[in-house]
Amino acid sequence: MEAQNVVKRCITASAIVIENGKALLIKHKKLGVWITPGGHVEIGEFPSEAAVRETKEETGIDISLVGRQNIEFYFKDAHTETPPFVIVYEEVPYTTGMHIHFDNIYLARIKEGTAKLNAAESTDIGWFGKGEIDELGTYPNVAESVKAAIDAMSTK
Repeated sequence: MEAQNVVKRCITASAIVIENGKALLIKHKKLGVWITPGGHVEIGEFPSEAAVRETKEETGIDISLVGRQNIEFYFKDAHTETPPFVIVYEEVPYTTGMHIHFDNIYLARIKEGTAKLNAAESTDIGWFGKGEIDELGTYPNVAESVKAAIDAMSTK
């Protein structure tokens, strides 16, 4: 395979934080679009840990993940993990070339803190209701995931 045909593939994690029927989104500095807080899973890190860490780094808030599993167990060699709300395969255009992200997207609530802009990561931050998502100028998969998350969290 020639080098120019190699596409970087990454495991990523993000959180759709819902509060009072609205989702917290950031306007990504490099991509210029509204997305959920998240980023690359680091070596030795579970996707769920990355979602919590990235949300803290990008918004200043601590979150708790909301699972939808029906069983929980913990044994010496096996235990359950909060499952992602959805896992999305995304082609993400960076200036350095196309990346493929396998994004583990989690549902979350604020545990502590107030969301604030991290200017190193994004150019804006805000809370948006389901009816506002399509007008933001985001990727279609982000819009659909966020709207589905708002619906899912309205029953929790």
